Amino acid sequence: MILNDWYFGIDAGATKTRLCACSSAGDETLELLGGAANVLRQGAEQTASVLSLLINDAMNRLSGGTLRAVHAGIAGASDPAIQKDLVYRIRPLIQSEHSFYLTISHDGVIALEGAFAGQNGLLFIAGTGSGVMARTGPGGSDFDHIGGWGHVIGDEGSGHSIGRCALAAIGHALDGGPQTLLTQFVKQHLNIYDRHSLLYTIGRSDWKFQKVAPLTLEAAEHGDHVATSIVQQETERLARQAKWMLMRHPALPPRYTVIGGLSNNDFYVEHLSAAMQTIWPIAKFAAPQATPAEGAVQIAMRQSTDSGALQSGSQPP
Repeated sequence: MILNDWYFGIDAGATKTRLCACSSAGDETLELLGGAANVLRQGAEQTASVLSLLINDAMNRLSGGTLRAVHAGIAGASDPAIQKDLVYRIRPLIQSEHSFYLTISHDGVIALEGAFAGQNGLLFIAGTGSGVMARTGPGGSDFDHIGGWGHVIGDEGSGHSIGRCALAAIGHALDGGPQTLLTQFVKQHLNIYDRHSLLYTIGRSDWKFQKVAPLTLEAAEHGDHVATSIVQQETERLARQAKWMLMRHPALPPRYTVIGGLSNNDFYVEHLSAAMQTIWPIAKFAAPQATPAEGAVQIAMRQSTDSGALQSGSQPP
């Protein structure tokens, strides 16, 4: 029996982590899900634990063969020092008898790899957080990043930001301001029905504002003016970051795509595309060619033949 070499790609985010495994022959694949692993929110120790558990689980499930390379794109891991620290933490936790490449990048790098098949382009990240990334160099060798400052000072157009704006609008409605369907929706789905329940909810340490984003989009699709205004404002603020990216890189190919949980909502994507029409009229929206996790697999496969791996990491000892 011929045993396959295996390559793992990991997409680690603020909500969940996805591992995609692919054999060298291309005839076997495996996908697994794990917990949240944003290194700036969950911390390096938990992030390393989530990733190592997924890697070990995947190896236990595979039908023989050898793990050759792993590449993980991790939310919050743009700092090379963080990338090296995570490699240092993860490698000893992997139960492998063979040496393998292990490298780390920011999750936007794997998203760009998957979205444009290694070519240049502009990428919106619109999930729990947000940002704009572009692959810019000759042959897709360089990356640039705008936004991604986190929910305290940034994350415009994200699920967190939309949810926060929606709850603020509900507070205004309770005070006698513009009325909105959102008041009814959060009462039905989140048990927020008056001043006290709203204050209690937003005061909880484990409360996730992004829970309100789907309700906001639903209300907007029903024609609610307040919700529609929130979606329009937030998508315009995110599109503004693309304008800044274009000022840095005016020669970018006129194409863009969107990844993250909000990319699955047509209403959101339509409003973001409308905002982009005023900023970059010649650009066309294109659905991603592959998922970020699949992009990470492609990077992992290159590591076996390219000793100058794409991002910070370690080679087989």
